Amino acid sequence: MKLLCIFLVTMLISLIAFAQGSASGCLLPDNKVYTSYTELAGLKLYSSSSSASLSSNYCSWTSASTVPCSVCFGTINAVGLLCVGGTTVNGREGIFTMVECDLDDQTWLFGAAASLFGIFLIRKKE
Repeated sequence: MKLLCIFLVTMLISLIAFAQGSASGCLLPDNKVYTSYTELAGLKLYSSSSSASLSSNYCSWTSASTVPCSVCFGTINAVGLLCVGGTTVNGREGIFTMVECDLDDQTWLFGAAASLFGIFLIRKKE
């Protein structure tokens, strides 16, 4: 029984530790980081074709520093670095890391763990 409890706690901690992700690109207000871009003379225009979304249990992205960027929701003309047949949305470019949601959002997990632990203790005493 103790081994099972130790195993479950270890697995939970491992999932939390390895679930955090990061992405490099242009972050828009839709909470997606767009990663594919076309570059011309040092200027970048990101494409809407490739993006990274937040994983479950993560609420936002954070970055140490950002600069302005644009994402094209259409076709990129690489010759003039223009967005053709779509709109351009401005965002922030950087290396972004996922931020976990507040602990208050995870209370159901602690309640479930406490219930399981209580069931194991009651069975052991019987």
